[in-house]
Amino acid sequence: MKKPTKKQLEALVIGLSIQHHQSDLAVKRRRYELNEEYACYFRVRGEIEPGFRGIRPYDPRYAGVVAYTADAYERLLQAKQGRRSAKRRLDTAVRRLMILTGASFAVPDVAPAKRPPLRTVRRTTVHGETLQ
Repeated sequence: MKKPTKKQLEALVIGLSIQHHQSDLAVKRRRYELNEEYACYFRVRGEIEPGFRGIRPYDPRYAGVVAYTADAYERLLQAKQGRRSAKRRLDTAVRRLMILTGASFAVPDVAPAKRPPLRTVRRTTVHGETLQ
């Protein structure tokens, strides 16, 4: 099999970038749909724990909401898997293009964050006695 040219790899990277972005949008849409199903369930049945925001899937009190949203949750997991696959294909194509063009794989140097100079601190008790 013939190795792809630089132009072919660039076109592949562009196409895979679009696919990755579309799969990311699909994940966001599926997450929104799942959250809408949660909201619908809790509007009808009432909140299980009014002060808690979240789902505890192994808590028997949440068995109803887990069963009600199982299909939407499965669609979210499939969308996430699609996004991971698209990202992996994109990374592979970019790596191949970097090898073909001779781009460096070295991590660029980044200057460390500047910390403010340390100051001496006087520690005292409630009564004003110095601890140092």
